[in-house]
Amino acid sequence: MSGLAEVNFKDGKREIPSCYYEFAKRYPDNSGKLYQGFVAKSADKIFESTNTK
Repeated sequence: MSGLAEVNFKDGKREIPSCYYEFAKRYPDNSGKLYQGFVAKSADKIFESTNTK
């Protein structure tokens, strides 16, 4: 779960979810190139961690 950050809004201070960083090691494929894509299937936990509802 991401941490909370206190932010000043016009109507007062609120705690909102802060960011979540994911670090992934990239491995070379058979041609020696690193995969540059994004795997959406593995990203669900990132979005869940900042969802307040």
